[in-house]
Amino acid sequence: MNRLPAREHLRSAYAQVLQGIGVVDRSRRALRNRSLVLMYHRVLADHEVSPEIKPGMYVTSHAFERHLAYLADNHDVVGLDDLHEWLHGRRQYSRIPCVITFDDGWADNYTNAFPLLKKYGLSATIFLITDEIGTPGMLTWAQVREMEAAGIDFGSHTATHPVLTTTDEPRTRDELTRSRERLQRELRRPSRWFCYPKGAYNDQALKIARELYVGALSTREGPVAPGDDLHHLRRIGIHNDVTRTTALFACRLVSLV
Repeated sequence: MNRLPAREHLRSAYAQVLQGIGVVDRSRRALRNRSLVLMYHRVLADHEVSPEIKPGMYVTSHAFERHLAYLADNHDVVGLDDLHEWLHGRRQYSRIPCVITFDDGWADNYTNAFPLLKKYGLSATIFLITDEIGTPGMLTWAQVREMEAAGIDFGSHTATHPVLTTTDEPRTRDELTRSRERLQRELRRPSRWFCYPKGAYNDQALKIARELYVGALSTREGPVAPGDDLHHLRRIGIHNDVTRTTALFACRLVSLV
């Protein structure tokens, strides 16, 4: 019962040491020609955390605020279209650019994450499972439109969230097309970006994503650099057990934890 808390304590202490002796800063300097795309799912208040929710699916509101404060101090937080311009050499930033993304469209993206994003004046892109909008636990279209008006972007995460390595060509095309069309009907500025459910894709899914979207995000870990294929860009998974402190988060961004 005590092994997990002890392991987390050691990880936190290790991250604090790495930050204190300058290893994090040196690792950040090695990223000066790269950018970061962060992958979140849910942001939960302490009382909303339960054993049924997998650790890789959430950060707490307290941790998320620490993340945003760190990003505001150390990065230029930009949108995916801005990243697209940076990747093509048409835009420059004084600090390492970073994109905040959320997968699925959980209701807590509105109740818990959105107020903190507004507090810090930071943008994000939320990838929606369009057929699930308005179902229990998920965002509503009214919430989506309110967030869009405040500067949050919304992209496609398919219509029903199938694993695209298991669907045939007609089903894959329908999932990507139908979700894009729904976003175009519901929103004033739907994102041109796609996110593969569970990070799974094959040549068929990649081909269709290239036809329909300017770019697509995977779950492959690592930073993004000019010359990368826009339709399977890497991200860095952010979840509570490895980013609950500022030091842990800083280490995670440079692949030290």
